[in-house]
Amino acid sequence: MEEEFKRDAVIHHLMAVCGGFIGVYAIVSRMGVFGSAQTANLIELVCDILGREPMEILSRVAALAIYMGAMVLYVVLEKRSPWDVRRVSILIDLGAVGLSGLIPEGVNPFAALYPIFFATSFQWCAFKGAGSYVSATIFSTNNLKQTVTSVTEALLSRKDEPEYDKKMEKAKFFGGTLACFHLGVAAGYGLWLLWGVRSIWACALPLCACGLLVRGRREAQASVRGTALPGKWMFLRGSEGQ
Repeated sequence: MEEEFKRDAVIHHLMAVCGGFIGVYAIVSRMGVFGSAQTANLIELVCDILGREPMEILSRVAALAIYMGAMVLYVVLEKRSPWDVRRVSILIDLGAVGLSGLIPEGVNPFAALYPIFFATSFQWCAFKGAGSYVSATIFSTNNLKQTVTSVTEALLSRKDEPEYDKKMEKAKFFGGTLACFHLGVAAGYGLWLLWGVRSIWACALPLCACGLLVRGRREAQASVRGTALPGKWMFLRGSEGQ
């Protein structure tokens, strides 16, 4: 179980790098719109409705529908298909970053981020954390809260208390997610300064690396169970019991 948690934590942290990369790209390339969340969109949607701006309302409702649609697709695939939703998420992310880099800067920022809205929503559902820790890889507010509270609780405990190690492990996991997310932010911003909207294509590298890690985890699970993997690599298929 400890080894499985470590593998899942590495995968989760690497996806947080991708989340930070995509998040900063949306903000700096598309007029400050954060494509990984809906809070600001919903607030501004209410303002647009009260201000009676039909075109703005339409673009924001479309963004909300796309975000929600990805969640619906995730549930359908998880419940009714044999596919590993994490692998599907990586493929969706790859498609989104490839398409986003082709959209010119002058396009309506909300329309330009529709692929990002879909991909990050699906990623949020597919990469939920590791072990008993529930954590988002596409934004950092809760990761910040969990890091600060866990460190504070650990500092208030004595090192010889059983809870101390648990609190420190939790702090390391959430703190690692927070650090990796902002490592992705730094990398994404630096590459955007060099390459502009096409900088998002560089996110394909950590996404592919994460795909290999997910594949490696499946092989490890199969080895523990004593079962053989199919001769042909079926990337989308989940392992038995997964």
